[in-house]
Amino acid sequence: MAEKLVREESPMEFFKEQLERAMEHQKVNTSAFTEHYLVSLLAGCVRGDGLPAPDPGYDEMPLALLYVQALQSSRYERARLLRTMGDTALFVSGFFADSLNRTLVGLSYYRAMGGEAYARLSREERSLMGYQAGVFEELSGRFTEFADVISEVSEASRLVSDRSVLQLYERWVQTGSRRSAVLLAERGIAPVGPGDGRAH
Repeated sequence: MAEKLVREESPMEFFKEQLERAMEHQKVNTSAFTEHYLVSLLAGCVRGDGLPAPDPGYDEMPLALLYVQALQSSRYERARLLRTMGDTALFVSGFFADSLNRTLVGLSYYRAMGGEAYARLSREERSLMGYQAGVFEELSGRFTEFADVISEVSEASRLVSDRSVLQLYERWVQTGSRRSAVLLAERGIAPVGPGDGRAH
């Protein structure tokens, strides 16, 4: 029987396979709960789940405004908005890291805002959310690491273009990303921090 040219798999199955491959390649380990959360996040974002409707005058809801809105909301709504904010920041800083270099707010802004959203969510909801509080705590503490994993998934999915060496270097300068440093080293470039004369 001839092998099918197109595999039939759900977005969840596709992203689980891609995420596991990227995590293995980058030697990133996490709990089954966090891995499942990341797979669900990727599948949800591809379906178009995202930020709430923007306020008048904005094309999309800025993360800083979303954060203020979350802080002024009821407990349930605050948790929902903080989770949306963290998820959006993680997806965008992983999948679209290169395009953020051409915007007013850069990659470090998304990573800082997303990490803070997850951290606050973890602290506020620990008593109600059980294992999920631990997932959000891990996402906060290892935000850049997980964004790097999502970036590799993005590249493997061929949904973004190849990065230039300059873009890799700019990402390393902005975030100190271990993955960016490794990719630069694979191209024969040893990134050096300003003034210290040694590779990071």
